Amino acid sequence: MKVALVYLGRRGGGSVYSLELARALSRRVELLAVVSRYAENLEHWRRLSIPLVEVATYRSMAEAALSTLDWGKFSRLRKALLAFNPAIVHHPMLHLWSPLVNALLPPTARVVTTLHDPRPHRGEAHPLLTLVRVLAVRQSQRVIVLSRSLVPLVPLDLRRRGAVDVIPHGEFSFYLSGAAQPCSSQSQTLLYFGRILPYKGLDVLAAAWPEIQRRVPGARLVVAGAGNFKPYRTAFSPLKGVEIQNRWFSDQEVAALFGRAAVVVLPYRDASQSGVIPLAAAFGRPVVATRVGGLEEQIEDGQSGLLVSPGDPLALAEACARLLLDRRLAARLGEGLRRRAEQEWSWERIAELTLVTYRKALEGD
Repeated sequence: MKVALVYLGRRGGGSVYSLELARALSRRVELLAVVSRYAENLEHWRRLSIPLVEVATYRSMAEAALSTLDWGKFSRLRKALLAFNPAIVHHPMLHLWSPLVNALLPPTARVVTTLHDPRPHRGEAHPLLTLVRVLAVRQSQRVIVLSRSLVPLVPLDLRRRGAVDVIPHGEFSFYLSGAAQPCSSQSQTLLYFGRILPYKGLDVLAAAWPEIQRRVPGARLVVAGAGNFKPYRTAFSPLKGVEIQNRWFSDQEVAALFGRAAVVVLPYRDASQSGVIPLAAAFGRPVVATRVGGLEEQIEDGQSGLLVSPGDPLALAEACARLLLDRRLAARLGEGLRRRAEQEWSWERIAELTLVTYRKALEGD
């Protein structure tokens, strides 16, 4: 089977997700990867030893318009796709150019799209991105979502055709190559990691922190991620023991963050699923998360983490303090999450499930 995997993003968890999927698929199918020339992990893609088409995308929104109008690059991409003649074209993450790429495909190619977020979260809605998602989904024969909770959010026509497959997020042991130092047995650091967005519940975490510190006087909180932190400055500024790193982190820096953390917290108000949970699993860190969206499918309460109600600072504080104080419980839950990732979220298993989706797309199911 000939498969073209098209990932045009540049960095972050989606870049690692796509790379690891490509690595696993390359052992099963004849694979061509189409990637951004500006991808931060481009050298990892080159080391896969598969045919690679490198596309000059853009490094900022200021470059996006001019780059999109460069039809020469799309002509060259079309020639490469026609020459390869894939049976399947898979977008592991949507990109602004996904509908344009689909328009360049051979008429026999079947399109599979992985929808990490079938609908935008609060604070993420944008008319252009919505249009891209609608067009790309219409061009797809099948879509993949990462949790059962997302199936009702997929367009009705795809659900009626049974053209939706649920495949969980893969493990993120890739980040272990960042050579992070092992977590100190005395660490009492609580880590929030990820983009700063309204749905992530940072206001709830800020409200919970004084109670966490009251119960665990030596505790520290690290809030690390890019995004607009201004709405939360007033809530966090009077708090003690808090370290704010409001920026983007390289893969090596991500490893260092998780290496020093004792517990990872996801105080989300809503969610589809989270790549932060596989990251915590890779480092054997226990997670406190809210009972929203696909997080309930990723975390087994009392087995691989603790789940609390969203928007409840006291419940969040109690769960975080419990793990910071009970090191035996924290170690057991962290190990439970690590084992679950190894057994259920391995890229070998993800690739096998993805192949089933490809065969369904070819059969027209």
